[in-house]
Amino acid sequence: MDQEPATDGSTRPEQIKIDVAEFIETSGERSGSVAVRISLGIIQRFSEGLYSSPNKAFEELVSNSYDAGASQVWVYMPSDLEPEDSTMMVVDDGESMDLDGFQQLWQIGQSRKRQQGHVRGRPPIGKFGIGKLATYVLAEELTYLTCRDGQYLAVTMDYRQVQGEMDDPQSLQLLVAELTREEAEQSLRTALTGMYLSAESLVLDKLFSIEEAPRSWTAAIMTGLKDRARHIQLGRLRWILSTALPLNPGFRLWFNDGPIEPSKATGKTHWTFTVGKSEEHLRDGKAKISGIAGTVETAEGTKPAFRLPLAGNVWGTAKLFVDSLQKGKSGGLARSHGFFVRVRGRLINLDESGFNVGPELHHGTLTRFHMELNVDELDKLVASPRESLQDSPELRELRKYMLAVFNRARSVLLQVDAQDHMPYLTKQGRISDPTPVLTQAPLRRALDKVVAGDEAARESMGLSRREVTQTSDVLASEEDVLEQVLIEPSGEEARLVRYDPERKAAVLNEEHPFINNYINEKGLREPLKLLALTELLTQAYMLDENISSEIVSRVMAKRDAFLRDLVKRHPRSAFVVARQLLDATNQERELEDAVGDALTILGFSVQRVGGNGSADGIATAQLGRRNGSENESYALTYDAKSSGREARKSLDSSAVVIQDQLFPTQREKAPRIQAGTARTSILRVHRERAKEKHGLKVEPKYTLLVAPGFQGDGMDESLIEAICRNDGITPITVKDLAHLVELFPIRGVSPLTLKELFECRSPEESRQFVERLEKAEPPQAPPIEEIINLLVEYSLRRNPITIKDLITGLFERSNHEYEPHEDELSAVIRGLAALAPNSIYYDGTFVALNSTRDALYREWGTSLESYPSNVSASYKMTVPSSLRQVIQEGV
Repeated sequence: MDQEPATDGSTRPEQIKIDVAEFIETSGERSGSVAVRISLGIIQRFSEGLYSSPNKAFEELVSNSYDAGASQVWVYMPSDLEPEDSTMMVVDDGESMDLDGFQQLWQIGQSRKRQQGHVRGRPPIGKFGIGKLATYVLAEELTYLTCRDGQYLAVTMDYRQVQGEMDDPQSLQLLVAELTREEAEQSLRTALTGMYLSAESLVLDKLFSIEEAPRSWTAAIMTGLKDRARHIQLGRLRWILSTALPLNPGFRLWFNDGPIEPSKATGKTHWTFTVGKSEEHLRDGKAKISGIAGTVETAEGTKPAFRLPLAGNVWGTAKLFVDSLQKGKSGGLARSHGFFVRVRGRLINLDESGFNVGPELHHGTLTRFHMELNVDELDKLVASPRESLQDSPELRELRKYMLAVFNRARSVLLQVDAQDHMPYLTKQGRISDPTPVLTQAPLRRALDKVVAGDEAARESMGLSRREVTQTSDVLASEEDVLEQVLIEPSGEEARLVRYDPERKAAVLNEEHPFINNYINEKGLREPLKLLALTELLTQAYMLDENISSEIVSRVMAKRDAFLRDLVKRHPRSAFVVARQLLDATNQERELEDAVGDALTILGFSVQRVGGNGSADGIATAQLGRRNGSENESYALTYDAKSSGREARKSLDSSAVVIQDQLFPTQREKAPRIQAGTARTSILRVHRERAKEKHGLKVEPKYTLLVAPGFQGDGMDESLIEAICRNDGITPITVKDLAHLVELFPIRGVSPLTLKELFECRSPEESRQFVERLEKAEPPQAPPIEEIINLLVEYSLRRNPITIKDLITGLFERSNHEYEPHEDELSAVIRGLAALAPNSIYYDGTFVALNSTRDALYREWGTSLESYPSNVSASYKMTVPSSLRQVIQEGV
C-alpha cells in the first residue's frame, strides 16, 4: 500500500481501504468506494462532546430517520449486551442512499439537508452533517445497508482504522458492495441472529414484503460495541425514546418488535371523543350535525363510526390534553397536536395540523387537541403523489364535522379555564415555555436596577417603595422572578400592568380603560394576559438595553395614553344614545352599556365595572372648586335592571301599555320590576364600598337605578319609594332617562344641574324632573355663529382651544357685554357636540371643530330630522335666525 509522510516524520498508508463487515452476505464485486478524509481528533471532539450519553446517541439516530422522511423506525438491541458479538440496529423506511448519497454522508461538517429542503414534507432537523458520528459513542464498527430504486448497497466504517489529530486528517476508502435482494435479506437476518433475537423479526416481513415493501429503507447496524453501549438499560432507553416520540400516526417507533407508545399518549386529558358515540352535542352553528351513528369493519375489528351524508363512514377518536402537545423533545421530530386524517391507512396531512378546517381554530386549544380520523371512502379524492385531498363537497362536509368536534373541545376548555385560578405562564400550554433569555434574565436585570435605587425604574415597574425589599429577597433566592399573570382591579387611572414581587406575578389592571373595554368579551382573557406579559417584559428589554429609566418611563406613559385613546367610544349623537337605551330594554348587558353611554354623553366620567359584588359602573362629575372653597365634584354608582331573564321572574302582572310620546310607532309592554328585585340594600353596599374597592378619588354619594318600570310607580305610598328613600337610591325608567338624554342638548343640562335628579327617591319624582326640563322656557339663544367663527379662527393656533379661550373671545367680540359662565358655555358646547358628534370635539377640557361650517350645519340638520317635530322645534328656537335656513336645508 502506498505510503505518505506523517507530520512526525514517519510514514503511514496513503489511503486505508475498509471493506464491508463480515455479516454482509455478498458474492459480487465491489461496485465502488467512498473517499473519506477524517481524523480521530475530529470524531472524538464532535461525537463525545455532543453525544456523551449512549441514550442521546440513540435519539440522534432516530432524528436521522425522521430527517429521511421515515414513517416507521425499528430499533433492535439484545437484552444481554455483554457477549463480544452483540449487535445493535436502527432501521427506517425513509429516503435512502445510493453511492453518491454515501459520499455525501461522510462529508463531515457538511450537510445538504437544508439545501435540499423538505423530505416527504418534513423540514430537516440536522444541518451540520455530524449526526452519523453519534454511532462512535456506541460501537467500533458501523455498517449501512440500504435499498433505493431496487438497488441494495452496503458500506462499513471501521472507527478503529481512523487515526490523527484534528489538523492531521486521514484518508479512508470505504468499499461499497452491491447485493441482491436475497443477500440483503440474509444479511439483516444474520445481524438479527447476532442479537439473539428471532430471525423472523417484524422488520424483515415489512422490508421484504411482496405487496407492502417500502420503496426505500436504511439499516444502521453497529457491531463491536463499546463499554458505554454495554451499560445501556433497555427499560430506560425505551422510556427515553417514548419521551422523544411524537403523538403522531405518521411516525411510529418499534423496539425489539414491540411498539413504543409516545409518553404523551398517557398524559392527562380533559375530554375524550369517540366518533360514532359522542356526536350528541355536536353542532353546525345552531343545528345538530348531520349523520348516522353505526359501525365499520377494520383490520383491528369492529369500530364505532359515524356516516356523513357525502363523505361516508368516518371513525376515530379525539382527545383534549391538559398539557400542550408542543412541549418536550418530541416537538423536534413531528407534531403531536391537531388533526391526523387517514385514507386507507395513508396519512394525508402529515404536517398540516389544521387540515384547512378554517380560521376558527384557536391556537391555545389546537396545541392540546389530538384527533385521528379515518375516511376510507374518500380514496377517490386523493391527489397523488401530493398525498392530499382534492377540494369537493365531500371534503367540505368532512371539515365541517371536524370543526364541530374541535369547537366541542374548545367549549370544554373554556369551562376548565373559567375555574382556573392559577394562570402560571406555561400552565396547560396556553403559551409556550418561554426561554429564560427572553423572560427571567432581562426582568431580573431590570429588577436589579430597582433594588439598586433607580426610582424611575421602580415607578416603571409599578413597584411601591415597600415592595423594593421584597424584590430584593426574590432576586436573592435565585428562583424564577416571574411565575404567573394575574388580572385584578387597580383603579381606572392606574398603570396597565405592574410587577408583584410577593406573588412573582405580572398583574394586569382590570379597570384600565383598554382592558375594561375587552375583558368581558368571550375568549379574550388569555390574549390580554399575554399583552400584560409583553408589556412588562418590554420595559425590562428597554432597561436591559441601557436606555435610561426616565426615557423608558416616558415611552410607556405615551403607550398607555395611546391604549386609553384607542377605546374611546365612537362619537354618537344624543338621539342615537337615547335610541340605544330604548332598544336595550330587554337585554341586560346591553342596557348596562347603554346607561354608561348615556351618563358619558351627559358629561360624566364613567368607569364600567360590573361583575359580582360591584355596581355596573361609577360616574364622576369633575366640577372642581366653584364659588366657595369646597370641591363640588361628586360621584354616583349606577345599576341597570333589564326586562331580561332575571327581571321576568318577578314582573308585575299588571304591566301596562305605555304610549311612547316621542316615538308613537313604538308600543310595548313595560315590565315592572318588584321592589325585591331592585335589591336596593345591596346597591347601597356597593356604593359604600366603591371608593375603597376601586381606588376612587371622589366617594360616590348617589346611586342611580335604571329599569323598564317599577312596581307601584305612581302610587302615593309605594314600597319602591320607601326602600329607595331608606337606601338613598334614585330610580328612573329607561324611557325617562332616554328622554333626558334627548333634552339635554337644548336645555343646557350638565352634571351640575343634574344633582337635583339624584335627590329623587321615586320613579315619579325622577319623571317630574325630566318633565320640568321639557316644559321649561328655552334658554336664551347662545351665540352659536360666533362660537363657530372662534373655533375656525383659533384652529390656526398651536395650542388646543379651551372653554376659557372661547369665553375670552366672546367677551371681546361682544364689546365686553357678554361673558358667559364656564358652566353655561360648557353645557352649550356639550349640547352642540351631542347633536353633531362628528363635527364638534369636546372632552370636557378642549374643544375643536372637526369639519367645515357647512358640514357641521348639515350634521345638525340630519340629527334634527331624527327627532319628533315638537322636540326639534323647541331646539330651533335656540338657534339664531341666520342659521335656521341652513339647518333646514340640511334637513
